[in-house]
Amino acid sequence: MARDIGHIHGYYSPNDLYNKIIDRLNKLGKDLSKVTLDDLQPVDEFHIRGDAATRELIKLAEFRPDMHILDVGCGIGGSTRRLSHETGCRVTGIDLSDEYIDTAERLTQLLNMQERVRFHACSALELPFADSSFDGIWSLQMNMNVEDKVAWLRETIRVLKPGGRAVLYEVCGGKNTPLYFPVPWAQDATMSFLVSPESFRDAMMCVGFEIQVWNDKTDLAQKAFANAKEPVGKPKLPVLGVYLLVGNDIQTKAYNLHRNLDEQRVSLIETLAVKPNIS
Repeated sequence: MARDIGHIHGYYSPNDLYNKIIDRLNKLGKDLSKVTLDDLQPVDEFHIRGDAATRELIKLAEFRPDMHILDVGCGIGGSTRRLSHETGCRVTGIDLSDEYIDTAERLTQLLNMQERVRFHACSALELPFADSSFDGIWSLQMNMNVEDKVAWLRETIRVLKPGGRAVLYEVCGGKNTPLYFPVPWAQDATMSFLVSPESFRDAMMCVGFEIQVWNDKTDLAQKAFANAKEPVGKPKLPVLGVYLLVGNDIQTKAYNLHRNLDEQRVSLIETLAVKPNIS
């Protein structure tokens, strides 16, 4: 695996992740036979504003129960499962991290959702699906680790059926540079490839997407991280949290994201785009 993918893969590959999550659930006194989506939310909704954002995006998407949706960059499957649960649709999630996918599959089995939710480990730049395979695309904070936006978006639109909708929720660059590192998606600048919202929109249009909704959510992201403080001493981590995914320095990453948002170094957008029907 080339370094430009390999070091990113390594960042998202914590050891024995599923068993660590199960251990934390046991410590919290959860009955594993009755675990719910909400029980897992502190660890498996790894994007800005968590399940609140997921629910807003589900409303925006308007996916139906008869649809098959592709989740590009699914992580350990939190929003994948939430999407299926709330809409009744089938969802296939893909992620570069084998460890994330293994954990996603096992958590899905724990919730008895495996009939509607499936996962594959693969690169978003080489999706193992035929053209026009999916009724919709769902992708939450994926682009930050992808240098070639056009190649990724071209592959994404390829597997979407004509007339299908794509919902993307993405961190973009801001007016100022450079970023403060580390951040939740990158330990350093070699892993982060932010472009301005305007450039990201241009890339979407370049591959053929027709943009129907474009919302700037930066203000809500700022509010979500407004209380993030620079950690002092040994971190005080919750029993269950996203630090299990990307390391015990998560509070430093949250604090840096807070600074990047407030200083207009990063922004947050949500968009609904459509693949045109073939005439």
